Amino acid sequence: MELGCCKVLIAVDGSEQTQRLVDYLSGIISVQQTELVLFHVMPKAPESFRDWEREPSSLPNSDLLRKWDSERERLVRDLMRDIRRQLTGIGIPEYSIMISIQKEKEGIARDLLLEAQRGGYDAILVGRSGFGGAGAQVLGSVAAKTAAKLCTVNLWLVGDNAGSGGVIIAMDTSEAAMRAVDHVSKMINASKTAIRLVHVVRGITVSWTGKEKIFPEEYRQRLIEEAENQIIPAFDAAIRILVSSGIEREKISTKVISGVTSRAGAIFEEALREGYGTVVVGRKGLSKVAEFDMGRVTGKLIQLAGGIALWVVA
Repeated sequence: MELGCCKVLIAVDGSEQTQRLVDYLSGIISVQQTELVLFHVMPKAPESFRDWEREPSSLPNSDLLRKWDSERERLVRDLMRDIRRQLTGIGIPEYSIMISIQKEKEGIARDLLLEAQRGGYDAILVGRSGFGGAGAQVLGSVAAKTAAKLCTVNLWLVGDNAGSGGVIIAMDTSEAAMRAVDHVSKMINASKTAIRLVHVVRGITVSWTGKEKIFPEEYRQRLIEEAENQIIPAFDAAIRILVSSGIEREKISTKVISGVTSRAGAIFEEALREGYGTVVVGRKGLSKVAEFDMGRVTGKLIQLAGGIALWVVA
């Protein structure tokens, strides 16, 4: 792998969504500086047979299971080769694409997490729904477990309708936000991708009728203005990082959204309204609460993100 190259693990599960990931990658990554590992965990048995694992005497015919296992492996290898052909078609050198198929050991999600943590990856790409087509708004089992447990590696959750369409980086003044900026600067195709730095300031709301005057309008407005001024140095620092990585200044914009009730909701709506295909957020924000692996905004974005791509930066 060349100096400065990035390594991405792609969880291949055999669903239709896996094929769509190729289109997403072609519009977002720097193809000449990326090493990809196509990774698949072979389950021990069909999902519908899981209940028999607790009752070995009731297991279906072992010869049929071996036949199923052999046929599935053949199909997965064919799929992997097809995906590799598609990836070489968008300019990624064949020597930069590795195929890794392993038998299930601790469980599909656990095996994926173990590979993610030991493989030296810059990012782990997982389809949002996976097998069964749970739908854009619903996380598949493997995706949900990976999002909850993968605390030390950057995670890309890619929805069914994710397209390139530019990148929104959720900004605050935390170190996590700057790590998100740095990750974007290393991973994206600088010649194609537009970037918007977005900072959201919630308004102060009073839910008790008759108590609205506790926080006068002038006071609320002053707090919003102060918050808007505090983000300017972070915007400037982020722009310097992005420009130094080769991204044209004209492709970078900033926006402050004020007076909303939900930061995650405002970021997601901005992405949909303006046609951005990817949202990037730090796993933890300003609070850094040790008891929680994930910040509140990040957790809500994972549920909201639906058909777009969400990068959660560790």
